[in-house]
Amino acid sequence: MDKNSMTLKTPMILCHESTWPAFSVFNPNDWSGKSKPIIHSCAANYGLLIYGVTKIENIFSRANSLCQPRVDDLVAQWKASKWDVSSCIYLVDIPEAHLSIHAFLSTVKTFLDVFVQLIRSEGVVHDEIHGFHKKGDDVGAKLLRMLSNNAQKPKKHVAMLIHDLICEHKKVWMDDVVNSRDSFIHPERGLTKVMFGLDLYEADGELRLGRILKPSFNNEDFDAYAHKTLSMVEAFSMKCIEYLKNA
Repeated sequence: MDKNSMTLKTPMILCHESTWPAFSVFNPNDWSGKSKPIIHSCAANYGLLIYGVTKIENIFSRANSLCQPRVDDLVAQWKASKWDVSSCIYLVDIPEAHLSIHAFLSTVKTFLDVFVQLIRSEGVVHDEIHGFHKKGDDVGAKLLRMLSNNAQKPKKHVAMLIHDLICEHKKVWMDDVVNSRDSFIHPERGLTKVMFGLDLYEADGELRLGRILKPSFNNEDFDAYAHKTLSMVEAFSMKCIEYLKNA
């Protein structure tokens, strides 16, 4: 084997602009041992979430121009052979939106799977943690049980603080985002597809567009939901890191 290939080299990462803010939350210089590579991975995935939110917001801001060609096609068809406009719902397939939303949800789940490994690497629990996994339909239940039953004696107080923090965030966003991600990955009734809706009506013999209905989650446009979720991910991470560092 070539001697140079055996030399341990320092990685020089030329970060995308969306990744830089991630290192203000997940700074590898603040960690050591097994936690250091976990923090590197947290920063990478958090940077992807920042990029994902920007991407989704950009797509949603262009909803009119993205949908207009399909609207023009529909108007042409309607003029050729009119039908009762109210008898149908009108959905526009924008693959870019579907992929971006799918990627965002999947990256949140990946981030959680990586981040919770800090609980083991920082010696809070005895057992290995491989991710933020469900038990049955209960999101994160395996980790919660571990925090309740298998914490290291000197760090039981920290374990319960993290346990309660997770329970609090599960109610606000974790359960929703993980279950939504699962519905993409394992759809029960075929492919789950994200589309934009068209609010169409007839006026003066013409087919007109009222407004474009953007993909939403719990009655909130997904761009706003993604931005809010990113804030919750940061708040959860910073509080959990505070508990781990003060353990």
